[in-house]
Amino acid sequence: MRSGNAGWRKSARRVGLLSACLLLCCGSPLHGGEAGLDAQVQAGAALLWDEGAQKPLFRRQISALHAPASTTKLMTALLVYEKTRLAGEVTIRPEDLRGAGEVPTVRLLPGDRFTTADLVRALLISSSNEAALALARTVSGSVGGFVADMNARAAALGCQRTHFVNPNGISEPGHLTCARDLLRIFEAVLAVEELRAICATDGFALLTSDGKAVQYLMNTNRLLGPYPGMGPAKTGYTREARHTYAAFCQRGERKVSLILLDSPNKWADAVALFDYAFGGKAEGVEGAP
Repeated sequence: MRSGNAGWRKSARRVGLLSACLLLCCGSPLHGGEAGLDAQVQAGAALLWDEGAQKPLFRRQISALHAPASTTKLMTALLVYEKTRLAGEVTIRPEDLRGAGEVPTVRLLPGDRFTTADLVRALLISSSNEAALALARTVSGSVGGFVADMNARAAALGCQRTHFVNPNGISEPGHLTCARDLLRIFEAVLAVEELRAICATDGFALLTSDGKAVQYLMNTNRLLGPYPGMGPAKTGYTREARHTYAAFCQRGERKVSLILLDSPNKWADAVALFDYAFGGKAEGVEGAP
């Protein structure tokens, strides 16, 4: 993605095309295999999008508001990239480790220094809530300032029903998006080569800036590797949001993006929808939780 007004105008044209396609298709009835798929998919909201034809292959409640959980971090990563190009360093502070809400997925300690790029890897590969807070504070001067920037960027992308309250996706009142908006954010991330590559990385050895080993990061996307053609993705889960998912899959010339919100089992839903998109069940792949 290019910076500056030209890049934003290009994004606006793309948003216009996406909006037009979705508006034309939202009210159309289900036919054939899609009707059978509708009974199989459990997510409260889902959008299966053909990136080549720029049209939906399956959609359910794409404007309904849901908590995004850690798919929030797609916007966090996008904004960090646009503000820093992943240059610079981030020093972990005690406040970054408070209010993250869960057992940490990455062992960050106060005083540890990381390159911005490596902390974004911790954010996207292992879904570190603490990395999100540290990046937000460093990039915008405060977490609150960064969240305001997130909402402004979402609006610039054409997101009409998205409102962020934090940069990591911990469930809070008013922290909401819809499948249609999340697709716009995900596509903006996919347009950035560096972020696209990170989201498709299966593992990474995280070191501090002075070379201290922290841990090996494992991608939270269980379909990366086992599912044919699986590419960049971001997972999410909280008890309130249930499972959320943004994923891209390509086989040959066929390129498909998927958004899931409020799913009891994102793996089963994703496998069913991607199998539908590519015309048949992928051998040896189960949609197990």
